Amino acid sequence: MDKAWPWIGSALMVAVTLLVGLYGFAPEVLLHAEYARQAFVAGVERREIEVGDHRWVFLERGSGPPLVLVHGFTGSKENWLPMVAELPRRHRVIIPDLPGWGESTRLAQVDYGVAVQAERLAAFLAGLDLREADLVGHSMGGAIAGVMAARHPERLATLTLMNTAGVSFEANDFARRILAGELPFNVEDRAGWQRLLDDLFVVKPFLPARLADVLIARNRESHDFHRRVMDRLRGDEQLLLEQTLSAIALPTLVVWCDGDRILDVSAVDTLVRGLPRAELEVLRGCGHMPMMERPAATAIVLEAFVGAHRAGAVPPPAQALSVEVVGAGDDAEGDRRD
Repeated sequence: MDKAWPWIGSALMVAVTLLVGLYGFAPEVLLHAEYARQAFVAGVERREIEVGDHRWVFLERGSGPPLVLVHGFTGSKENWLPMVAELPRRHRVIIPDLPGWGESTRLAQVDYGVAVQAERLAAFLAGLDLREADLVGHSMGGAIAGVMAARHPERLATLTLMNTAGVSFEANDFARRILAGELPFNVEDRAGWQRLLDDLFVVKPFLPARLADVLIARNRESHDFHRRVMDRLRGDEQLLLEQTLSAIALPTLVVWCDGDRILDVSAVDTLVRGLPRAELEVLRGCGHMPMMERPAATAIVLEAFVGAHRAGAVPPPAQALSVEVVGAGDDAEGDRRD
């Protein structure tokens, strides 16, 4: 064994040197490795499908009732991995990059607003021959999922709207900046990145600076695209989901974090009053990204809702919040359903 120690020491030195070199000169390799690690923990595999004029890249795992997770503005399929790692393996989980985002096709001069994306999402579900799916949408993805549920309910069993865009709420600082023409989602440097993280999270995730540089560079490359899409979101599609709520006949779970600085929690009042079959869960101590900041709690809430409706249970209707934020989630972190 004594003779092996020099070899072990040399191997460790080489490994450390390689990691330092990658961190300094090729941080994108380390970011890709981190995403691969999260995908491995979540048990998902990468897939592709051509639907219309777009190639959809998505992650998938398991069999059983389909559970489709749709990301938000500037997001990607990887946003869902922390939560998916906490979900029981009773579902066929499908996590796409929406057209225009992530690894999926982005075409020049093409509309990527809510209404058109809702039709593309319906075509994606049809392309995979998904029926009786449980559809979950976050932020902009919630607006897309909600509009799709109103127009194409035949492929869905339930709908979950998570910190969703497309409805009215009490104006906050972020919303005022957006309506004034700013776009805080566009970042130029590390300082801008940190400001965006402050808006997105109550407790910010740790990301080494050089890996953040990769995401900042990707963000800069998409600034014009972000602005075109946001012009649609704050234009005639600003309240498209709200205008559609009464047509959503599916059981619908509304999930929000009480510390959301992007889309204020007061939006749940609009959703609960407008949806015919709403249920409500508000999680404490998190911001705009519950599936990343409170993954275990979010997984428990989602699994309970989907499981109850697949078992035929019908809970009482949700109540609007009005004044005080209530809801489960404080004791849920760290719990896991098998």
